[in-house]
Amino acid sequence: MASPTPSKRSGKDPSGASGAGALSPDGLYEILLRLPAKDLCRLRGVCRSWRSLTSDPLFIKDHAARHTRPFLASIFVDHGEDESCGVSIVDLSSGDVVKRIRTRDKDFRLQRTYLDRVCMVGGRHPLAVTALDPASGATLGPSRDISVEHEDLLERRYVSMDSCAFGKVSSTGEYKALRFLNVGSPVGSQQLCEVMTLDGSNHAQWRRKRGPPLPVCSINKITSVVIDGIVYFLFGFFDPYKYLKRMIKPGSIAPFNLKTEEWMPTLSGPESVSSYYLGGNKITISRSPEAVEHLSITNLNGFLVIVLLVHCISMDLWFLMDVEKGLWDKKYSIRYRSDYRRAYPLLVLDDERIIFIMQSKDTLISYDPKTDTYTDMFHLQDYRSIGIYTGSLLS
Repeated sequence: MASPTPSKRSGKDPSGASGAGALSPDGLYEILLRLPAKDLCRLRGVCRSWRSLTSDPLFIKDHAARHTRPFLASIFVDHGEDESCGVSIVDLSSGDVVKRIRTRDKDFRLQRTYLDRVCMVGGRHPLAVTALDPASGATLGPSRDISVEHEDLLERRYVSMDSCAFGKVSSTGEYKALRFLNVGSPVGSQQLCEVMTLDGSNHAQWRRKRGPPLPVCSINKITSVVIDGIVYFLFGFFDPYKYLKRMIKPGSIAPFNLKTEEWMPTLSGPESVSSYYLGGNKITISRSPEAVEHLSITNLNGFLVIVLLVHCISMDLWFLMDVEKGLWDKKYSIRYRSDYRRAYPLLVLDDERIIFIMQSKDTLISYDPKTDTYTDMFHLQDYRSIGIYTGSLLS
């Protein structure tokens, strides 16, 4: 279906010109569609008709369909007399900041999302979770920072947020957050689970939910990911015998359905990954940073991917090709480098280059599997606080 043109919608010529040689409305529409969002925002100041056209929801929808390249969302801090901070939207191809959204909150972190929203945690309160729309700058959050069922714990015990996963239910368009709370007490600690639906107002409520069948890795962003409304967690293997007794092997994943708000059946990882650990070749998966650096999961362009670092040999990327059959495909086996211990794959570009976060250097690099070469891209303010933004920058 052809894109609706300005003349068909309003009957007016948005170019503001008439007579011989004037650009037709359809021609202007097509030209403006090709421009990046940053330039269009500047052109809105040319005249009212251009502002009206580029602010029209139909134009914004067509522009988003034409410009599908994702952006990097990261935090920024301006040190000065009036220290300010916020979220930067960065063009991955050039490293240029195309938009900055200043926030009232400070000391927040960004969750590692792949979405048309950005999720901020912490800031005004250690348990705060806020969704940001980079196009409009609007934010949404809950009316209280903990569920009614767990509210009394704030007064009696120390409560911290182990992790938070933020995603979108495609069938309903709802945004939801799932998180784990760590509750300390004199006799130990326990892990609690809560979920929240952001309903377009700031009256959302956290709700208590039962946890997974066995503890999952919830203290590290590289062990959980959200894809198409499903949150995936690597099982923790804190007590290997307990997991193996339940027929859960290393590399297994606990999925949580954000739509039904229920835990789904355990998803087994690639047999090669399980064999690597059970064969005694390396380490037992545990809470230690050295352990989780060898096994992680990520979202590469909509695919669930298990990342296995085979010490001194390779980094293997296993793509889940069929959920029902549990079919995994090792699409990449990348030559080992000493700094891989702190590398995490973030995105695959259209030309098949893979974008990595080099955590030891706070840097993004690209890897070209065709030539087996690496290229530094740009420095990050904080590698732990970034996400992929897939939405439009036009409001």
